[in-house]
Amino acid sequence: MVTGEPDSVRVKFINGQWLVRVVEGGELTHQLFDIHAEAEAFAEEERHRLGLPGEPPASEPVEIRRRGGRGH
Repeated sequence: MVTGEPDSVRVKFINGQWLVRVVEGGELTHQLFDIHAEAEAFAEEERHRLGLPGEPPASEPVEIRRRGGRGH
């Protein structure tokens, strides 16, 4: 429970995976994705469901860009 935190949807890169963190009505849930585009699509669906504004995609970590991976 994250009492007092407004509804939100965030995408972060953690330990080689993309985490989508959703706060809805004070309840926190999260889902992990291996593919950046899938995480962003899920996050956008959750924002739409919650009536939240869209956000620009999360930046890919520098180490992924150096290896030539685009995550798309």
